[in-house]
Amino acid sequence: MLNPANLFRMMTEFIFILLGGFLIWLGLSNHFMFNPRSPAWLGLGGVLIYWGVRAWTKTSRAARTSARTVEWIGGSSLILVGLMMLGLVVVEFRWVGIALASAGAILVLRGFAAAVLSLRTD
Repeated sequence: MLNPANLFRMMTEFIFILLGGFLIWLGLSNHFMFNPRSPAWLGLGGVLIYWGVRAWTKTSRAARTSARTVEWIGGSSLILVGLMMLGLVVVEFRWVGIALASAGAILVLRGFAAAVLSLRTD
């Protein structure tokens, strides 16, 4: 039987799936009303990278279970998305939608993989 911690982790990963879907929709529709070169996006990219590195440090202390794999996937995806958010500063404006959709796809894949792994009982 699944414990409440695994079910809560699965529900948390569904939030990442929804966030990724929103970013995909936003990127493909090209109707975003923000400046990708603003300092807020630089801050968001930095925070995501920090959050991902912190998840990686927790991975080294975790036991070799599916929880460790989930933490590794989560940290890697946040670092990638953070780098993509920082990359929005240097890309041409016509490529911003594709970069946002790619970041959303990474979050969706992370959500599905981590949700499946969180259903495993170790």
